[in-house]
Amino acid sequence: MTRLLRIRALAAVAAVAAWGGLSGAARTAAQEVCDRPWELEETLRLGSADGDGMLTYVRDLAIGPDGRVYLLQSWDPIRVFRPDGRPAGTMGRQGEGPGEWPVPLRGLGWRGDTLWVHHHLGTQFLSADGEEIRRVSFRIRLDGEGSHLNPGRPLPDGTFLPHRTANEDSHLFLKADRAALRRVSAAGEIIDTLAIVERHLGSYALEHETDRYGWGVMISHPLGPWSGESWLPVAATPDGSAVVLIGEVRDDREDASFDLLRIRFDGDTLLRRAVPYEPRPITRAEQSRQRERMAERLARGGSPWDTSNPERKRRIGRELISFPEYYPPVRRIVAGGDGSIWLLREAWPDPADVWEIYDENGRLEGSVRIEEPADHEDWDPRLRILRASRSEVWATTRGAFDVPYVHRYRVDRACR
Repeated sequence: MTRLLRIRALAAVAAVAAWGGLSGAARTAAQEVCDRPWELEETLRLGSADGDGMLTYVRDLAIGPDGRVYLLQSWDPIRVFRPDGRPAGTMGRQGEGPGEWPVPLRGLGWRGDTLWVHHHLGTQFLSADGEEIRRVSFRIRLDGEGSHLNPGRPLPDGTFLPHRTANEDSHLFLKADRAALRRVSAAGEIIDTLAIVERHLGSYALEHETDRYGWGVMISHPLGPWSGESWLPVAATPDGSAVVLIGEVRDDREDASFDLLRIRFDGDTLLRRAVPYEPRPITRAEQSRQRERMAERLARGGSPWDTSNPERKRRIGRELISFPEYYPPVRRIVAGGDGSIWLLREAWPDPADVWEIYDENGRLEGSVRIEEPADHEDWDPRLRILRASRSEVWATTRGAFDVPYVHRYRVDRACR
């Protein structure tokens, strides 16, 4: 049995002031926020330590037309659960034949009665019983960006938000401060560019020095915003009609702000709003902690490179990372299914995570503070939200012995 998270939603100025960790945006928009804290009540839990309900790492989640829950696991078949949480089997398996796919899997969703799944080679469309209906596969080489584009998330008009893979010049992408989010056709042609996305920590990305170390790799900076669509800090709405992203970040201590944007898949900008915040310096102690974290990550063999000399890899891990003066203001973005925007703010190393919730016009509505578990990986979310709205949240946690669980929460936003 996994430990229950203690979750509180902070909406009142008094509650925020008592904690002292919420951003300037909450203080400036306090008059618009309900004075009663939101509450998240767990209504369903999926996963178990053994048996039919056991899960591995869950990357994505979708709800089928019949209410069944489909969980995308990176290296295992899709797990299916009935609406009441009972296991209902699996879908797909590793392979190259019809209804099979290479691993790792990246995302899934529903278009009417068709389930789509995308991976590093293409996107497959399946019927509810797992029969393959269609497969889209292509590879577009981007010489100036050190990467390739493959089919990714299908959009309502039949085009795609592509998935990015590295080529031998991946350092060109890693070190860039911005990159293009493109839209591509099913025939593998670039149609247009939806946005030029600020990467914020691009120039501080891990070095790619094949000549020096004997290998190269594509790894985002551990403090950078979560990489969503095409390795960029972009979140697509569940229906694929728009994307949400963070634009320019202005870290002037006197007037710091970041731009919150929503762009429709045809390129129209639906929202652009400057959100004020207080820049947080990255201390030397925090830099040292992150260097040690990367050193251990490489030493444990979590990479495709040489694993015969852990001490050498620890040294390389410490040398690879450099840091800006301030943390990026947003760690993760979730585009709500009801038009809301959920932002995980720069709470680390405070003893809590703070998700801020904004409406369609970019106005702060409330926030959720998550305090447990205390022994999580410092920059990783305590509660990793997969789907969200103002009424319901789906998220993953890890319990005792690192067992993964998926939770459904009801959101209580009633005011006193």
